[in-house]
Amino acid sequence: MPESIQAVIFDLDGTLIDTETADYEACRILFEEIGVPLSLDRWAECVVGIIDGYDCLFDELLAVQNNGLTRAGLRRRLQELWPQTLQHVTLMDGAIEALTHFQAAGYRLGLASASDRSWINRWLTRFQLAPFFEAIASGEEVRRNKPAPDVFLLAAQRLNTPPEACLVFEDSHVGVSAARAAGMTVIAVPNTVTRGMDFSSAHRVIHSLRDITGVESSDWRLTFNL
Repeated sequence: MPESIQAVIFDLDGTLIDTETADYEACRILFEEIGVPLSLDRWAECVVGIIDGYDCLFDELLAVQNNGLTRAGLRRRLQELWPQTLQHVTLMDGAIEALTHFQAAGYRLGLASASDRSWINRWLTRFQLAPFFEAIASGEEVRRNKPAPDVFLLAAQRLNTPPEACLVFEDSHVGVSAARAAGMTVIAVPNTVTRGMDFSSAHRVIHSLRDITGVESSDWRLTFNL
């Protein structure tokens, strides 16, 4: 890890907050209602980190089971199912500890999410995370969403920090690609939804955000072999 790291940027969904498990469960129920199985791996491949990923998934479903179904109808039903599953959303293991750790160490913290601002605000409010962040960048604010680097570059700009001085934590290969394209150092933190993805482009892969707590900043390069 470069000695000049000045800011730490976190992804939201799947990195700090476990919305992905609830999202998958709602979609799995939808597919089950229609009589088509949906594997976790296929859902993750189509949807995680991809803002319009459901269009691809719905098109696959319509190709094998139409019966008068439409994209719009499927999306409406999914939105009806979300409240049932999203009520069970929790923080990712070690999220608060990691945020507290970096903030106490004097690093500027940012959030860069492919989601829209209303979705981001919903979870920052629910889990009282907003005070940790000096800058927030959402997918709706940039011309190109992840895997393009735009949302990370916007976060760095708002942190008044050069991209090469930013450390990123991401849970998906799409997010890792976006951060790498922005010229940032990236640590991947796969979760139960994304652990089957290819993270070979990340600078380092860790099991949990807890892996970085208790490690002094001077020891990061040795600890993570960066």
